Amino acid sequence: MAKSFDYSEQIAYPIDRVHATVTDRAFWQHRFEEAPEKLTLDDSRGPGTLTATMRDTIGASSLPGLVRKVVSGELKVERADEWGALDGDHADGRISGSSTGIPVKIDCTSVLRASGDVTVLDVSGSVQVKIPLVGGQIESLVRKLVGDMVGQDRDAIEKWLGDS
Repeated sequence: MAKSFDYSEQIAYPIDRVHATVTDRAFWQHRFEEAPEKLTLDDSRGPGTLTATMRDTIGASSLPGLVRKVVSGELKVERADEWGALDGDHADGRISGSSTGIPVKIDCTSVLRASGDVTVLDVSGSVQVKIPLVGGQIESLVRKLVGDMVGQDRDAIEKWLGDS
């Protein structure tokens, strides 16, 4: 059974600047400057939109013990962030994730919304791991990792905007 989650982070900048950042190729290229081959960017859906797809390989020794019990070798993971155009005081997005080596699927909706002079990033979704007996435990672990990822995204956006 999939585990659902809701995360919300406040970003200390106005929505127009935050949205411009998450749809800026240079922002994503900077985040992955040490491994540009792991990043694919697509802005073909039109102005103010962007899909950033990140791929990585995680060695077994870097995985939590519970996951190492069910995965042999490397784990190939993929995350895709898709942002739509800014529509007044909000922008809708989607985050998806998957992996090979372990049947995990992450599916989220994301929203940037104005809240006074700051922006709120809301992420709601679910994670599903189809492994008998331990799938639920791994789902709980992945759910926590998604929450950490949302916080890291906030930090990266604020750093980018603070440095510009």
